Amino acid sequence: MSKKKVFILAIDGVNSIEAIHEKIADALREPKDMVEHISHIKFNDAFHLEGQDIRLILAIIEAYPGVINIFFDFKLADTNGTDVNVLKRYVAYMKPGDIVTVNVNCSKKAFNDIRKILPRGVKITIVSVLTDTSRTECQIRRGMVPEMAILNDSINILEMTLNPFDAVVCSPAELKFLKKNLPDSIEFIVPAIRDAWMDMGQQSPDRANGIKEALDAGANYLVMGSQLTKGNPDNGVDVVESRKRSIDRALLSKSIYLIPGNPLQTLFNLKGFYQSPRDEAGNFKGPLVAYAGTYEEVICSTNYVGDTYFNLSVIEDHPQTLNYFAKILAHKISDFEQENNVKISCLVGVPTGGVKIAQEVGRILDIPGICLEKKVTAIKTVTEKEKFELHFRRNAGVISSGDKVILFEDLCNNFSTSEKAVKAVEKLGATVNAIACVANRSKNHQEIWNGIQVITSISVPSDQYRQDDPRVVHLIEQGKLSTDPKNDWEDLRTAMENE
Repeated sequence: MSKKKVFILAIDGVNSIEAIHEKIADALREPKDMVEHISHIKFNDAFHLEGQDIRLILAIIEAYPGVINIFFDFKLADTNGTDVNVLKRYVAYMKPGDIVTVNVNCSKKAFNDIRKILPRGVKITIVSVLTDTSRTECQIRRGMVPEMAILNDSINILEMTLNPFDAVVCSPAELKFLKKNLPDSIEFIVPAIRDAWMDMGQQSPDRANGIKEALDAGANYLVMGSQLTKGNPDNGVDVVESRKRSIDRALLSKSIYLIPGNPLQTLFNLKGFYQSPRDEAGNFKGPLVAYAGTYEEVICSTNYVGDTYFNLSVIEDHPQTLNYFAKILAHKISDFEQENNVKISCLVGVPTGGVKIAQEVGRILDIPGICLEKKVTAIKTVTEKEKFELHFRRNAGVISSGDKVILFEDLCNNFSTSEKAVKAVEKLGATVNAIACVANRSKNHQEIWNGIQVITSISVPSDQYRQDDPRVVHLIEQGKLSTDPKNDWEDLRTAMENE
């Protein structure tokens, strides 16, 4: 399972290159999987050791497995020429993903010149209110609480120059507020991490919080020093135990399973994927799952079956997971509008999986998100899924004749449900301009269906079979078929994971 690395290991209070080496080595020694959680190593005073060379520090880090970036915590706060002169000593050793901190008091010219000298992919992170400053002190000195001070600084800098910074340093106490009020492209680097077994140290208690809480609130990275390098022996928690507890707390947050730019891996991480195990000859061992598409038999229609299933209900479990996929679709819909010179007036969720994603995308794009409703015409049986019709009941008045609509489903395959939804929309005189879905399972990667564009975050073609197909009929006869995969999800996952 691929997870985001979210820990930034802070190496402070060192007085020699040997001490740096030992501190890093100790932090990565136990538990052995510690390196799988550390994204960056942060240096501040270590860069000011007399006679030390940056190459020695980098060599230490490169000696360990896994890609670990450097957090250059300079907090650059001087004139543009001085800031550039400082960076000239280090830019040759920087790589994409590294972080450089800049104080918000720097001039517009300084921000522009810093951006020019840094290699592509190095992130500029602004520092506004330091985390050892209490809320009361911030109010006295700045005339406002920390979250407002950081927001004002961020907005002013964003407005004064193009692409001035990539991330903001803030404490857990300001995180939710800033997430709501700054652009989605801004990342958040969060110090003042103190879980229950730790003492506050230099952090202001009214601005600190734990790992899971900060990740759930939207932190991209967590800066930790003593929690990963010292623990709290006075409280009976040695450093190794503190690291183990820190990893456990991180694993409780959904956010570390959301991989930027990789929605398929994210779905795997969220345990939203099933595939029937196979024997050594490549034959399905089952269970199989019933798909929505049907074919006609002598007496009645029967559902196709397959070996793969996307349980997209897992993305609805937490606001962060729903928002992750909604942002992908929102971006693609904006591109669709621009490329086709069309303005979408309404998003229509197809029940039940498409409803929440339509509403979340609608919230992001400020477009009404409404839903169709099911009218069941035949209940599911051992070999068939339920049959239904779609119609508007509560939301019919939102759509007007001539409106341009995008339908939302969680999953597209045969587009049988889409066909019902299109008819319901057209009955009101509106036009379906696109179908959006979290995953497109159609065998041939269908990007156009009946002249309508399909917009998706995940496209994975999957075969489907008639129930009398020789490749699957023996499993059907053995009853190894789920017609309600979501209800049977734990059994399906157990069958797959036990192989």
